[in-house]
Amino acid sequence: MSHTTVMLDVYGVPVELRRAGAGAPLLYLHGGAGDADWLPLFDRLAQQFTVYHPSHPGFGNSGGIEQFDGIDDIVFHYVDVINALGLGAGQLNVAGSSFGGWVAAEIAHRYPALVKRLVLIDAAGLHLDEAPIAEMFGTEPPELATLMFYDQNQPLAMAMRMLVDFSQLPEEVLLPQFKAMEALAKFAWNPYFHNPKLERRLNRITAPTLVVWGKQDGLIPLAHGERYAARIPNAQLKVIDQCGHLPALEQPDKLYELIVSFLQ
Repeated sequence: MSHTTVMLDVYGVPVELRRAGAGAPLLYLHGGAGDADWLPLFDRLAQQFTVYHPSHPGFGNSGGIEQFDGIDDIVFHYVDVINALGLGAGQLNVAGSSFGGWVAAEIAHRYPALVKRLVLIDAAGLHLDEAPIAEMFGTEPPELATLMFYDQNQPLAMAMRMLVDFSQLPEEVLLPQFKAMEALAKFAWNPYFHNPKLERRLNRITAPTLVVWGKQDGLIPLAHGERYAARIPNAQLKVIDQCGHLPALEQPDKLYELIVSFLQ
């Protein structure tokens, strides 16, 4: 199924939005890497839902990063995007992965009437002393691949493991990656990939919630998924074995089955 890409102007912020399908709306908020572009998983989901896949500020062709200072700003931004798309309150399914999962959880507890059902996939946002989120910004790609992937032969993992000299990369590949990491650091550098107030606010989420986690996630350990599921009322945890931080890449069939079964 083909998707369309459009540019929106949301209160002066240019937003790159990919869209496909028909049916109930599903807003997918991507992570820092791996699912920021349109994936085959989204084509499959678009057979059941109208999938909206925006690029975060500073990612892809989305701009306005100079107007953002932290997680509060991006939450308000996505509420504006949702309103601009005319997505009615209470009818919107929201899914988020990694950093996008953190944003999805923030939207769901601040605007509980806005979200019909919530899916959190290896989501950032919490801090656990006993299971800290691994360092991402200062980690070289080969080491990061070992943290993020169960299957080290997955194509992106292999590419990351081979990346030891950035000068080997063409500028058109390198610059968007640096731009995205710069934007991600603006939201998640300090506090590092979490909101200290989020955990005690999770009980405000009213949407039925599916928490999905890769069992071998070395970047954000499974303990974070267990904590999300324990703190959010009416939440269920599904663990995918032989999977790291990116189920959309490593176990797309299983992730698709879980999302569709939960949302339908």
